Amino acid sequence: MKNFIFGKNSVLEALKNHFPIKKLYLQKGLVNREIKFKNIIYLDMVEMNKMVKGNHQGYIAEINDYQYYDLGTVLKDKPEIVLMLDHIQDPQNFGAIMRSASVFGIKHLIIPKNRACEVTATVLKISSGGFKDLKVIKVASLFEAIQTLKKNNFWVYASVLNDKAKALHKINFAKPTCLIVGNEETGVSNTLIKHTDELVYIQQSEDSVQSLNVAAATSILLYEITKK
Repeated sequence: MKNFIFGKNSVLEALKNHFPIKKLYLQKGLVNREIKFKNIIYLDMVEMNKMVKGNHQGYIAEINDYQYYDLGTVLKDKPEIVLMLDHIQDPQNFGAIMRSASVFGIKHLIIPKNRACEVTATVLKISSGGFKDLKVIKVASLFEAIQTLKKNNFWVYASVLNDKAKALHKINFAKPTCLIVGNEETGVSNTLIKHTDELVYIQQSEDSVQSLNVAAATSILLYEITKK
């Protein structure tokens, strides 16, 4: 199955950062002097619309399979902050989280090997180039990853809504930090919660009947963590 990045910003960022692009498809008549790529194929709009679903803006890049990292990358790079996604399912959320991670300078993101959204063309598109400096680490077990991080002096925090959680503004995040955000429906699993150092929640208006989705919540959490 072919994997595509599409949309002007995503394609130009991929080219700029030497993403493994096999072929570049541009709409006929489109001229962009920024592009330095040999294997360009020009197609009309009808042909391009058949290739992808979504607003490609006349830019489509066929890419090789995304190359994941392993947990050893974190131990080698020694980042101050690592973001862990506990079985996020929605590619829109995953892409938005990647974008937020990039904005706040997060370089390492951990996901589980099974039952979770992977890095797809849709995720890369939504990230709007946020993937370029991000290392996505795939692990067989989030629980085992947490144990390894804790042995390497990481403090582990989980975003949850329960009585044991502390309000975000009251937490002094210790570094290095691993922040866990949870599945859209079930949140962070109880197995992981039991092995965190501290639980955190985002205070909302008392009159609010809505809850933040995981992508919006992650942005707020990363803002608070990185400013302290």
